[in-house]
Amino acid sequence: MSEWRTVSVRRELIEEIEKMVKTGLYRSVSEFIAEAIRLRLEELMRARGVPAERRKEVLAKIQEQLLYTPKHVWVQVTPEGNIRMGLTDYAARHLKGIANVMTEPVGREVKRMEPIGMVETWMFIFDIYSPITGKIVKVNETLRTEPQLINEDPYGEGWILEIKPKNSLVLEEELKDLLTAREYEKWVSKIEGRLKE
Repeated sequence: MSEWRTVSVRRELIEEIEKMVKTGLYRSVSEFIAEAIRLRLEELMRARGVPAERRKEVLAKIQEQLLYTPKHVWVQVTPEGNIRMGLTDYAARHLKGIANVMTEPVGREVKRMEPIGMVETWMFIFDIYSPITGKIVKVNETLRTEPQLINEDPYGEGWILEIKPKNSLVLEEELKDLLTAREYEKWVSKIEGRLKE
């Protein structure tokens, strides 16, 4: 039988989480906690050598908690308050055989919806647009030698970079313009519908 354990959380942290809930970034404190648990779970699975396919199954259930742009970028707030981003599964499926990933360097100031990099397949180049305004603080260096990780694990090891938001007020406004998982799925189905006509 599972054993329940009580965990205490500092009041200041709860207040910060409640502020994020009010911005609409999370629907509840519980959703925030679930996201923190997911990040820790991903880290533990990677450290224990769980195969990418199994990690993908586990993490697929969590995609609903991400936000999305119409440019096929997913967005996730990290525990440090940065915005981690990558290409959606839809983009990864349509960009078969990614051979190269290029991004702006760490330290570069970026603006929302401006190009910050590109992925290259043997057929064409796909521009990556910044979901928010801020500064690039981390780039997934593994993609330089293993760009196919975007195809194999777009929501896990295939993440592209992290941006430190310019400030919380700007971030709040920019996050309101992003799509929920359901909104993104509807938008993609409209695109698919037009392609079939």
